[in-house]
Amino acid sequence: RKDFNRFWNNKMKIVYISNSIIPSRTANSIHVMKMCQAFADNGHEVILLAPEYNNLEQNISVFEYYGVKQNFEIKYIKFLNVNKIWSFSYALNTYKFIKNLDNIDIVYGRDLKSCFFATKTSKNIKVEYEPHKPYDKHNFVDKYFLKRIVKESNFKRLVVISEALKTLYKNNKYFRNTECYVAHDGADFPFNSDIIETIIDSKKLNIGYTGHLYQGRGIDIILKIAERYLDINFHIVGGNPMDIKYWKNKSSSKNVIYHGFVEPKSVYKYVNSFDILLAPYQNKVSIAGRDDSSKYMSPLKIFEYMASNKAIIVSD
Repeated sequence: RKDFNRFWNNKMKIVYISNSIIPSRTANSIHVMKMCQAFADNGHEVILLAPEYNNLEQNISVFEYYGVKQNFEIKYIKFLNVNKIWSFSYALNTYKFIKNLDNIDIVYGRDLKSCFFATKTSKNIKVEYEPHKPYDKHNFVDKYFLKRIVKESNFKRLVVISEALKTLYKNNKYFRNTECYVAHDGADFPFNSDIIETIIDSKKLNIGYTGHLYQGRGIDIILKIAERYLDINFHIVGGNPMDIKYWKNKSSSKNVIYHGFVEPKSVYKYVNSFDILLAPYQNKVSIAGRDDSSKYMSPLKIFEYMASNKAIIVSD
């Protein structure tokens, strides 16, 4: 995200608002933590706001878990954890928190309501919102806030992760006059050379996939290939126990190894250990088992794969 320095030439005080559960197994939480690290690496002072969940593991070092530097601050914001109310409660409490902070330059975030309320805190604060889906896929309440936020005087721009998503917004009548910047995803580079020796020691070719096992990620394709190439080991890294059980029932090939969930800080070791990496996305790709993001997605997995300098077989 160093491209942001073209807009933020001076050192800024940035408040990043997220609605991700931190720590958790979600890709969005990894994205948020990496973004904050990148902003801090560029010399900015960064405060990350995240919802405070009572069931978070208190003995986890969040920065170590994600494998990021402790170069920014995390503040957990309380909220009323009630369905259909919690997002408003969280947004109002982030508003109160920001209002009591001094010398903020930028409020940047992935939580729409919080970003909207942040436009009301001070005329001197610039607000940027990063949507990860097009306008049409927002619910009717968020559509209202999305149309409103771009009209606020201190709203700076939308930031999106792909050219396709930018096109969807610029073709929409509500956002034709809204500045929209594409900040492509990325990965830390270069990866360390650490490996998983039990994989490397194998005499077989080792082909790997990392990430969730939702529909549309091509897990069924991997299993079909594995049945045809029994002299190759296929490694699947990630997925919750239910998903792993589901796919194991689909195929009993002995050359498919399920490693289960791996902490974000250690995924690169598996990536480094494989000879070839797979990303067989299908025509419809679900997010957490819902929706379809295939037309505008920008998978973190692809950038992590590229950072490893390994061969990749990926859908067009």
